[in-house]
Amino acid sequence: RVGREGVEILVRDTGHGIAPEHMQRIFDPYFTTRGSGTGLGLAITRRIVEAHGGRIEVQSRLGEGTTVRLMIPTESADMEDAQDG
Repeated sequence: RVGREGVEILVRDTGHGIAPEHMQRIFDPYFTTRGSGTGLGLAITRRIVEAHGGRIEVQSRLGEGTTVRLMIPTESADMEDAQDG
């Protein structure tokens, strides 16, 4: 979705969800609760998004799934903000 703030990308699943005690660590490099994998996916994603002036948010409920929201500003959104200020 392209909006006033830029581009918003939502990724949702209906998996197991993320336990509340793990939420504060999901962006830590090498953190994983799986038997395989490196635990780098969300850490790398966060760095890329933030390097472009964006942000990433994660909401999750056990037994219901997880939603990852990426917001990345576009050049036109930056220009609108400058004109508003």
